[in-house]
Amino acid sequence: MKALKNNAIFQAMFIGSLTGLAGVLVFIFILQLPTTEKEVAETIPTVQTTEEQQQVKQQYFALQHGVFSNFDSAAQFLGTYPTLNKAAVVKVDEQYFVWSRLDTTKVDAALALIPSGFYKSITIASSCPNNAELQLPITLKDTKMFTGQQTDTIDEQLVPTDWIGLASEVSKLSTNPNIIRLHMFLNYYERLDCLKVTF
Repeated sequence: MKALKNNAIFQAMFIGSLTGLAGVLVFIFILQLPTTEKEVAETIPTVQTTEEQQQVKQQYFALQHGVFSNFDSAAQFLGTYPTLNKAAVVKVDEQYFVWSRLDTTKVDAALALIPSGFYKSITIASSCPNNAELQLPITLKDTKMFTGQQTDTIDEQLVPTDWIGLASEVSKLSTNPNIIRLHMFLNYYERLDCLKVTF
C-alpha cells in the first residue's frame, strides 16, 4: 500500500514536470512568432527621433532706399521717384523695404542712383520640401539661370516649374541681372512661406 502510494506520488511529480516543461516550451514558441501588423501599429516607440530640417542659405546685398511701416507709404515713396520705377517693396518682419536691386557683391556705381541708397546685407534662406525651391538661394546667384537666351538650356528639374516662363517675363523689365534677380526672388518670396529673409 505504501509502495503504491509512493508510486502515485512519483507519477504525479513526473506528469507535473512534463506539463510544466511543455508550458515553458509553448510560451517560448509563442514569443518567437512574428508580430502581426496590428501589434506593430499598437507598439509605442520609447525613443522618437526627428530629422533636422534641411536649410539652404546664401548672402546677398540689397540696394535699399527706405523702410516704412506700411505698404502704402512705401508705394507712395516709389511713386515720387521715376528712377525707382523698377524697384520693389519687400515686406520683412512687419516692415516694408524699398529695394532697387539684389546683388551678390556691392557695386559702387549703383550707389549713384537718386534717391540715394545703401547696401543692406541680407541672408536668403530656404527650408522648402521641394528640392528646386530648397535650392533657390543658390539658383538666384547664377545669372545664367535667368538672363538672355540662356534659359533655353536650363535643366527644368533644377528650377521651380514656372521659373523659365517667369524669367522670360521679368527679363522684359530690365537687362540688368541684379534687377531681374530682385524680381525673381520677390515672386517666390511672396508665395513660399519656406523662403525667408534675415538681416
